[in-house]
Amino acid sequence: MNPNQPYPNTSYPQNQYPSQTYAQQAYPSTAGNASTTTTTQVQSTRTVVLSPFFDIQYLRTIPGWLKIAQLILMLIAFILAAAAWSSSSYWCPGLSNTYCYNSYTTGSAGWAKFVTITGFIITLILLNLYLFHLIEKLYQVNWLFVEFIYCVVVTVCLFIAGCVMIPTYGTYDGTRGAVVFFCWAAMAAYGYDAFLKFKAWRNGEVAQGSRTLPY
Repeated sequence: MNPNQPYPNTSYPQNQYPSQTYAQQAYPSTAGNASTTTTTQVQSTRTVVLSPFFDIQYLRTIPGWLKIAQLILMLIAFILAAAAWSSSSYWCPGLSNTYCYNSYTTGSAGWAKFVTITGFIITLILLNLYLFHLIEKLYQVNWLFVEFIYCVVVTVCLFIAGCVMIPTYGTYDGTRGAVVFFCWAAMAAYGYDAFLKFKAWRNGEVAQGSRTLPY
């Protein structure tokens, strides 16, 4: 017999509910004005590509553009910091056959070179991980959060590198001013990238691949 079928038309005691179904009689909490609450849990699933392949389309996305811009700016800043004649011992102006050495100019240029070349190498590695969909293959890592922390650290380091290159650049070496410009331009690119990564991480997005919600 169908448990949702009403009782047959017959007489019932006054304290019973003739309109109740068998299911309501078996579960008194559903009788009368009582109500039930149904909770549905939706579990997200993720689709990943386990075989690496080269995807040039990544370079047409905003994260891809940012990484290209970061690589170019970091490389230019490194070359300028390395080429600046005040980054090492140099011929003293007005003094023939005499080498001068300034510990501050050398140390500040060394810091700028370290930050820019280190950031260049790490960003290049990340770019290749995205181009070959290795980020998607290594989906166990929270890449958005990792990149957010990385971009914040590089942003702070580039700001310091630009600051330490400012003093005496007009007196000793005008190239240091160009290093400041490119360091801070790269800082802006990394800062914006950090903002995008943080926003995507807070929204529960994935760095690469797709996440679907089954019906």
